Amino acid sequence: MYLRTKDTVPAYRPGLDRKSAYKNVWLRHWRDLRSIYPERFAHHYGELTSEKCFEVSKLLSCGDYRNGFRKHECPECGTVMMVPFTCKSRLCLSCYRKKLYGWSMGLSHILHTTLTHFHVTFTLPGPVTKILFEKDFPCEEMITTAAGVYWKELLKSAGKRGREWQSGGIATVHRCGNSLNYNPHVHLIGTRELVNTTTGEILRSPLLNYRRIRFTWMNAALRLFRKYGIFTEEEVRDIRERYKNGFHVHLQPIIGTNNEVLFRTAEYLATGYIHNSMITRVDHDNKKITFRYKSWVDRNTKEKTYSEMTMDIYEFMARMLFYLPDKHRKAIRYYGIYAHGIKYKLDRITRNTWAKAIQSSFDTNPKLCPDCGAQMIESVVFAYFADREWRKLWKTHLLVGGYFRMKRGP
Repeated sequence: MYLRTKDTVPAYRPGLDRKSAYKNVWLRHWRDLRSIYPERFAHHYGELTSEKCFEVSKLLSCGDYRNGFRKHECPECGTVMMVPFTCKSRLCLSCYRKKLYGWSMGLSHILHTTLTHFHVTFTLPGPVTKILFEKDFPCEEMITTAAGVYWKELLKSAGKRGREWQSGGIATVHRCGNSLNYNPHVHLIGTRELVNTTTGEILRSPLLNYRRIRFTWMNAALRLFRKYGIFTEEEVRDIRERYKNGFHVHLQPIIGTNNEVLFRTAEYLATGYIHNSMITRVDHDNKKITFRYKSWVDRNTKEKTYSEMTMDIYEFMARMLFYLPDKHRKAIRYYGIYAHGIKYKLDRITRNTWAKAIQSSFDTNPKLCPDCGAQMIESVVFAYFADREWRKLWKTHLLVGGYFRMKRGP
């Protein structure tokens, strides 16, 4: 994680000799899944497209030194660190999280931390999500609808009208819950203030009307679903009658220092569906996988409750493919004052290198030798020479703690 709020810093260890339970699942069971997918999962999770198969192939080759690597060698003691080229697949937990948190490092260029922010979660009832799943509704369409609801409710609370008054919003949609169940919901980080884009005046809106925003969200969502033919007019009336209190919307103020505001924003928005640390057991013989997930958070004490789930390993893989973000859809969208000049702001964000990410996360400069502190010399080894360079290195070095260290004489 590149943004953090705690003072404790984990020790850095290069990933060359680390094992990934998640990747091992795909290495061992992908061929079997391909053979059984059409009969067992296609009717439920859709066709296994060539695009999804390509993402899996990238995942399987991620971190393979034979595809090339960056070599960092200490000129003083000969210690070597190898960083294999990554796959950058959206299915790869490591690469996807690096991409999202790389984005989070540039949040300071986008987010106005001097303004106060709400974290707003727009949810849907279970029976409604079931129909959306059956009819393959494009959940990304909910993002703009939810952002519009938030802005309009701020205007109503402040007693203002007109498009010159804008809030700031950054939003995304998560298609599943923590237990990998289908549960599309929108996460939005929005300013509590309205900004007059003509005069520059900043107006802090009173507290949002919680009851009203629930109804506004329900009506806006149902209009969207009606537009896509998910529900008939009669079904929409039945849903309104059934949910007399509207659809649940959770509002939580983001409080803290500038860094904590940035951290919380990244935590809410830049989160993959699952990560390696959640996987507790994998039974390859019985084709079962067990993972731990956050099942409840007490609103008063903020204490988290965790549960474990054991799932068929092929079901797990099929769900991961189903939730795979579409290639050409924007995962995170910007609204209001955060959309103004966003392309320029994103262009200003320098591409954070691997070294900067490690420095931020572990307070360790990976380009310095861990043994003597000397500046390591970097070189690139492409695929054609990778195997030869790898074999040559093993003749003189041993892999210890992620680093290749010189063999000592007897």
